[in-house]
Amino acid sequence: MARIADVMSLRLVSVRPDESVQLAISRMLEENVGSVAVCDESQRLVGIFTERDVLRLAGEGAGWSDVRMADVMTRRVLTVSPDDDIVAAASLMGERRIRHVPVVEGENVLGIVGMRDVMRTLVERLFREQDPQAREAARELLQRAPSSTAS
Repeated sequence: MARIADVMSLRLVSVRPDESVQLAISRMLEENVGSVAVCDESQRLVGIFTERDVLRLAGEGAGWSDVRMADVMTRRVLTVSPDDDIVAAASLMGERRIRHVPVVEGENVLGIVGMRDVMRTLVERLFREQDPQAREAARELLQRAPSSTAS
């Protein structure tokens, strides 16, 4: 069984709820990540802000520096534990159509696991072990992924 701890990013990029969307976007670009954890002063997870949130705000015409994270972050954050099985996490991500999931242990945010990390592990496991659970989880993630319109 592959665990989340084996594939998650240990580099946590975060912002505080009182900081601006502009700062969150700058950190996402600097660190080349698709999401930031929103943590309070005690480093407790209180929300998440993702690429999809950026697109939603852009569509609404919001000014990046005038908007605070507390006003736009996702507050009801789905999390996983470092000991959770990667196949179960992949199924959850596929069902909920989410790409980034914070990894928490108690009150501590340890990192974030992304859909790319999960897919890479599932594909490796599928080829190595011919694992039907890994195949089904990968298929579910790929089916639920939004389609891109390339020209």
